[in-house]
Amino acid sequence: MNSNVEKFLPIADFLGEVLGENTEIIIHDLTSYDQSIVYIINGHISNRKIGDPVTGLVLEFLTMESKGNKQFICNYNSKTLNNKLLYSSTYFIRNDKNDIVGVMCLNSDYHEMKKSLSFLTSLLPNYIDEKLVSLNNIKENLNSNSKEITLNKIDTIINQFDVIPNRMTIKEKTEVISALNDCGIFNIRGSVQEVAAKLYMSEPSLYRYIKKIKQLNQNHTS
Repeated sequence: MNSNVEKFLPIADFLGEVLGENTEIIIHDLTSYDQSIVYIINGHISNRKIGDPVTGLVLEFLTMESKGNKQFICNYNSKTLNNKLLYSSTYFIRNDKNDIVGVMCLNSDYHEMKKSLSFLTSLLPNYIDEKLVSLNNIKENLNSNSKEITLNKIDTIINQFDVIPNRMTIKEKTEVISALNDCGIFNIRGSVQEVAAKLYMSEPSLYRYIKKIKQLNQNHTS
């Protein structure tokens, strides 16, 4: 486990005691995206476990905040596989070079407390009844299946284009692959196979695209 990440284990234990059984606390070590969860408290909330993969939103955070100074993102909506609405926050764990090497995520389930809504709203100004939350407000799907995470992210990026994959030009496919590369999708095992199938490409062709994109990125940064 990354030493910077390991320092947060006692903090997770502390928060677990303070917040109780309705808040899941997860620590991701981003050394391995496929098995990033290295510590979990109250895993019954999302039914995830140690060794499960990173979420798509964490991959987005890595792209947006990897070199920034933001330390955390608070009070966004997420949902579990069985569509349970949660209220989530993420803290970025950085190394001495300011690179994000891990994250600590808090996912709170207040479903059973709705009878005390009048009390809760005084403590939780961002609380929203799940009936009022549209799918567009869900920022994160808490999935333990790396294949589903990959497919969801691929679909999200492809849907940004006005053309179906089998009619995409080389330029459009390059833009899709570049966006997926920026999100770290290709660090997840099996992702190349899934992307190749979605874009109607062979795996060797996709590897050539990825290699070319990485070379261009290196040239821009050198």
